[in-house]
Order: sequence, then C-alpha cells, then structure tokens
Amino acid sequence: MIDRDLFRLNARDTICELFTPGSVFPPVTICDVSPTEIESYVEYDVFTKYGHAGHIRSGEWDLRAVSLSSSPKYRLIRDYQTGVIDSSELTYQRLRAAGYPESEAAFYTEYGYGTYLDELFDSVKRNGIETDHTGAGSQTQPVDRYDQIAVNIGRNGAVIFNSCGFHRLIAAQILAVETIPVRLNVIHENWWDRGEGIEAQLTKHPSLSYVDRLRPAWIDVIC
Repeated sequence: MIDRDLFRLNARDTICELFTPGSVFPPVTICDVSPTEIESYVEYDVFTKYGHAGHIRSGEWDLRAVSLSSSPKYRLIRDYQTGVIDSSELTYQRLRAAGYPESEAAFYTEYGYGTYLDELFDSVKRNGIETDHTGAGSQTQPVDRYDQIAVNIGRNGAVIFNSCGFHRLIAAQILAVETIPVRLNVIHENWWDRGEGIEAQLTKHPSLSYVDRLRPAWIDVIC
C-alpha cells in the first residue's frame, strides 16, 4: 500500500532538489524556536498535516489565526497540569467538548488521558522534544519520523502553530523548555523571497533558526 501523504512529501522534495521553484520549499524543513514565540494557531483543517507541506500560500489565512491560550484543548491540559482538575474529570465527554474528534477522545479515554499527559510531561521534562520517533516511549502517536510540531510563517513573520503536535507544544510551553524543533509547513507569500533559498531567508527571521532538511525516504512510502 502507498502512503499518499509521504508520496507527496517525496515528490515535493524531489522537485525542490531538481528545480527549486519559488512556489515550494523543502517539505520537511526543521527549525529551532522558543515555544513562547508560538502564540497563535490555525485549525488543522486550514492546512493539513502533510498535504500542504512546503507550500507558499497567499490569502488571509494568517490573519485568522487565534490565540493559542484560548484553545479549549490548551486550557484543559493547563488545568490538569496545574491541579485545577484531576484525572477523574478527563472524561470522554470533556474531551469531546474540548474539540477532540470521536476517535481521539475514545483512544485517550481508554488509555487514560491523565496517564497519557503524565507520561508525556515526564518525557518532555527529561528529554525535551524528541525528533526521533522510532523508539519505544515515543512522544507521538502513532510513530512517525516526519511527525514534528508543525508551524507556519505569516506575512509579517509570525510563527503560527498548525495544530500538529499539540500536546508536545503545550507541554514545552508549560514546562518552559528553552527551544524546540519544529517543521515548517506553509509560508505566506508576502514573507517569502523567491530570489533566496529557505536557509538564507531563515537567517533573517527573528525567532526561527534553520537546523536541517529531513529528506523523506522512498522506502517509507510503502506502508
């Protein structure tokens, strides 16, 4: 079976390698950023996890970003970690009310959402945000080596969370982790300079630091 999302990542990466068009940048570009610099987010359905990776987009999507701290998921996790609520209150209904899809709410309820958060926060406290998701005790579910915390860059350079890696980002913020690795998903056309590559452009960004370009492996496309 072909993983269509990873096929797209590979195709875009190949296009960047061969042609370096101004409308696309390497789809798995990894940067470091302070989690406190990520103050707003767009919903997952604005730009999908991999479907828009490496795209340059115009429009007003960045102006519709809302405060991350206003997210019901953020408040739920914060209230649990600060002792406002306990694990017995993390019910299926509470998760659904916070915006979790049925499948996720069911998974976390069966696993024990409080247990999941305790394990994640302990892992982030000990190890920071991991970029290798192939080992036991991975911070991601399911295991996926391309599943980094995803961000977009708005027209004025704002780092906007793309709603991929929500738990890890919130854990890093609450635990005051100094820097975290993120994957660039979409960049606004007004910020993008077609005359320069992504590495050169990121040297001018006040918050993001270029780390690496993860090259998708064709063998990962077959699942």
